[in-house]
Amino acid sequence: MKRWMKSFLGILMLMITVSAIVITMVYHTSVNAELRFEPRESHEEYINTRRSYRPRRLQNTPPPPVKEMKLQDDDMAEEVES
Repeated sequence: MKRWMKSFLGILMLMITVSAIVITMVYHTSVNAELRFEPRESHEEYINTRRSYRPRRLQNTPPPPVKEMKLQDDDMAEEVES
């Protein structure tokens, strides 16, 4: 009697486990089947500037001119032998 009850409980647990796996697989398959992908427009920037904290890029403006630094001889870096 004990042997039959152990076998029955084992088969019952196995059936519950297998059915849970099958239900999970069916659920994930149905969820993934509904995914829709929109084609990305190539002329748009990759970064979402509406949410980004990055400053907006100015259109066709040249970079500011670099000021030439005039250093005295004392300010120049020197190579020191050790």
